[in-house]
Amino acid sequence: MKYRTTEQTEWRHWVTPRNAKQKTVHRWYLFPHSFTDDLVHALIDEWGLNGQDRILDPFAGAGTTLLAAKEMGIPSFGYDLSPLAILVSNTKTYSFSRPRLEAAWRTLEYKLTRSSTAPINRAYPELVRKALPEGRLEALDSVATAIESIECSSSERDFFRLALISIIPRFCHAVANGGWLRWLNQGEGADSVVTFFNEQVEMMLSDVCDAIVQRDGYWEARVADARVMPAPDANYSAVITSPPYPNRHDYTRIFGVELMFAFHDWNTNRALRYQTFHSHPESRPNRPSAEEYKPPDALEDIVQRLSDKRMQRMLNGYFLDMYLCLCEVARVCCQGARAAFVLGNAQYDGRPVPVDEFTAEIGEHAGLACTEIRAVRWRGNSAQQMGKYGLKAARESVVMFEKP
Repeated sequence: MKYRTTEQTEWRHWVTPRNAKQKTVHRWYLFPHSFTDDLVHALIDEWGLNGQDRILDPFAGAGTTLLAAKEMGIPSFGYDLSPLAILVSNTKTYSFSRPRLEAAWRTLEYKLTRSSTAPINRAYPELVRKALPEGRLEALDSVATAIESIECSSSERDFFRLALISIIPRFCHAVANGGWLRWLNQGEGADSVVTFFNEQVEMMLSDVCDAIVQRDGYWEARVADARVMPAPDANYSAVITSPPYPNRHDYTRIFGVELMFAFHDWNTNRALRYQTFHSHPESRPNRPSAEEYKPPDALEDIVQRLSDKRMQRMLNGYFLDMYLCLCEVARVCCQGARAAFVLGNAQYDGRPVPVDEFTAEIGEHAGLACTEIRAVRWRGNSAQQMGKYGLKAARESVVMFEKP
């Protein structure tokens, strides 16, 4: 089945997080495949959305959709399985009182200048202990303990927790390298933890001063599965999201140090890994039944030709998960609602996997109408694939749907 495909390369910088690194509040925390607020603003303008609409992001990630919608006064709601994503999204979109934050910060800063690194009272998983050696973990843990000890609201406490989590990579020996962690003898020393934490808090506080004034509306993210969303029928008039790409990147590993420092023990993190969207081989989620699902014929042909059985299971599972998500999008959207899915095509064994076209076809079966595929950017294949099969660019696209 062919779908209308256009090029919109002026959006190419909007499907990577680079531009967001300099933007107030957005810069507090970013994920490697975050899109930017520019994309959300452009879609809101194109669709003519206003404060009477409600926007959904089933993969909240860094909270870009929610925050960008708030900047335009449009209510927005998000779901994600990762507690880190929920913390990031809700902290970015919360309307803080700067005087209250400054008062809490003065108290916390005083505690940090008067306290010394104390023995750790928590049994951190081995990954965290190995990644933060030579007093680094103890120093970070001392700041976390101080944050828990101050009197403030839970949202204000999360503000400081996010500031602390965001500086962990500066001290970490486990460095994200594509979809894996690479071990390097690098990072700042333990005696710099408070200094970098202070700098991060001051930067975030300056953004609260510059942040958009609170408007009437509603913005919140909750822990939930995009395949089974806890939302009523016909509740949203727009969806702007980016599911994980089928690139084998396991974010419970890439952000394993942060997750197990601030949220999880090892077993809980592994359980999250198994339940995540089937974009990596270790996923083995519990799913609702989907007896009516039929994979695209071209997908079955690609899968059968792959030499790695794990990749076969992953791609089959990925598009099954995509179908379940799109069925939920069709259910929770009202008639005439618009949806935009930011996706990246893939390559395995030198064979292209047109993720955008398969998603368009699956979306049609799920009850949506694909109006257009907008190709916005071309990416090179992985180093392993390039070495074996040569350079083959894969496109990133925005797949556009409408609810009939």
